[in-house]
Parts: sequence; structure tokens; C-alpha cells
Amino acid sequence: MLIRLELPHRYEVEGVPGSAATGDPEAYSFRPANAASCDHDVQLLRFRPQNAAAWAGSFASGNVDKTAPSMVLSSPDPLTVFVVAAGDGYSVRVDAPQNWQMLPVSPVLFVEVLPERTMVVLGSANALAVYDPKGLCWFRRVVDNELKLQSIAAGRITFSGMDRANGKSVSLSAELDTGKEIA
Repeated sequence: MLIRLELPHRYEVEGVPGSAATGDPEAYSFRPANAASCDHDVQLLRFRPQNAAAWAGSFASGNVDKTAPSMVLSSPDPLTVFVVAAGDGYSVRVDAPQNWQMLPVSPVLFVEVLPERTMVVLGSANALAVYDPKGLCWFRRVVDNELKLQSIAAGRITFSGMDRANGKSVSLSAELDTGKEIA
């Protein structure tokens, strides 16, 4: 599993080899609604927050796309971590792991970390979600399918994808901070 801690964070994290996280006083299981059984891929991680007890987490993937990425990302909030397990994305408070939620894009197919702006951009096949230190800035479906990030510059995010209504690929731009489309 790829670990990308490019933004300021107040914890350590490591992958746990094997099939179970042992030796941790607290263990948490994170599963999307569509992963009720235990036969899905699971990513095992150990967290050591600076001012809280260490804990281990098993992050399940309910996704059928096993080519989707698996990674750990520091989020714009130093006490929140983003974990992506084969495309299923989780946002977890490292000092209170019972406080977690699924990321709004599913499956997460690409991630851009913007350290200079303390932002993270997450994308699926048709939607974007942008986070800053206050949390989710915006989330919206931007194309019908085949979303590809083209560039992020000068406060603008440019992307392309399929527009089924017109039956063609389109290129669009939006304000990075608000998601408002730019003509």
C-alpha cells in the first residue's frame, strides 16, 4: 500500500503484514455498506497519533474493481487521514477512529495532493471532491464518465470526460476553491 504523507499530520502510520493486527489495545474495522462479508480485500494499518492511544484498523474494499488504487494520504486536517482500499475511500480522525465516514467519490481512481494550497483532490470516473483544512470544499459530478484530470493551476482545475448527451468528450474548468464552472 502506498503511503503519501505530503501534508502536515500528527500521527505515524505503517502497514501491518499478515492477516491480523495484533498487539494493539484498540482495533477498528472499516467497511463500506456493500462489504458486509469478510471475503473482500482488507488493508491492515497501525496508527500512532501524537496525543492519543495507538490503534489498528482493517479497511475493507467492497469494490469490484481490483485495479483501483490503495493508499494512505495525509489530509488537509492534521488529525484526519484518508485511506483508500482498492478504490473505497475512508476519512478517519486518528485521535478518535470511531469518527469516520466514506469519502464522497467512489471508487477513488485518482488523487492529487496540493501541498502549497493544503488541499487534496479526489476523483472517480465522473465526480470530483476537493478538501481543504476546513473539510470538504465541494463535491460534484462533473462528467458522465471517463473523467481525466488535465491540470491544476492558478486556482483552476481543468478536466475532461464523456458527455453522453452530446456523445463526445468535453474539456471543462472549475474554480478549485468552489467547484463553480468557469466558461
